[in-house]
Amino acid sequence: MKYKNFIKENLFLFKNVEGDTIDAMLSFDGIAVEEYSPQEIMLSSKTGEKIGLIYKGNAIIRSGDDDVILRKLSVGDSYGAASLFDKHTYSTTVIAASSCVVITFNKGFIEKCIEYDKTVALNYISFLAKRISFLNTKIDAFTAKNTENKLYTYLCSLEKNEKNEVEIKVSLSTLSKMLAIGRASLYRSFDKLEDDGIIIKSGKKIILNEV
Repeated sequence: MKYKNFIKENLFLFKNVEGDTIDAMLSFDGIAVEEYSPQEIMLSSKTGEKIGLIYKGNAIIRSGDDDVILRKLSVGDSYGAASLFDKHTYSTTVIAASSCVVITFNKGFIEKCIEYDKTVALNYISFLAKRISFLNTKIDAFTAKNTENKLYTYLCSLEKNEKNEVEIKVSLSTLSKMLAIGRASLYRSFDKLEDDGIIIKSGKKIILNEV
C-alpha cells in the first residue's frame, strides 16, 4: 500500500500498536484516497461518516452557524473523529484551503480495527477525551466575565511549544468574532495582558508567562 508508512506514523488510532497488527488492519475494506479542490467541502453533516488524514495540502474547520474558522489543518492532521458515530451532533464543516489529498477511513473500517485490537479503542477514547478538554477550555474562554480573561483563556487552550509559546492561526478579525469581542477591545486586551507581564507578544506568536 502506497501510504502505509504515512498512515503508521500519523494516524492517532495506531499509536503504540504493533507494526504487524497495523499491517493486518490496513488490509480491511474502508480505506480510500480522495482529492479535493480549493474551497471544496471535505466533511460536513451531509457527507458520509469518516475520519480523514491529510496527506497533501491544507484545510480549515469552520463553525456551521457563523462561518468562523475554528482550526487549521495541515499534512498529518486528522479530522472527523468526533462526529464519526453521530455526524448530526456537530455543525462544523471541513473545507479544503488548497488542493488536498486525503486518506479516509470509513466507519466500518474503524469498527473492525477497534474489534481487532483494543489499543485502537483506547487511542480513540484518549483522543475524544482530549477534544472534550479542549472544547471545555474554549467554552471557558467564550463565557469568561471580562475580555482579558476571555482572551487569556483562549490563548491557554492553544498548543504550546517547549518555550510555552503559542501561535494564533486565525486573523484578529476572525478571533474577535470567535470570542465575541470587538476588535478595539481585543487590541486593548492584548495590550493589557502584555502590560501586566502575562504575555509577551511578537506578531501572532505569544509567550504565556506563569501567572
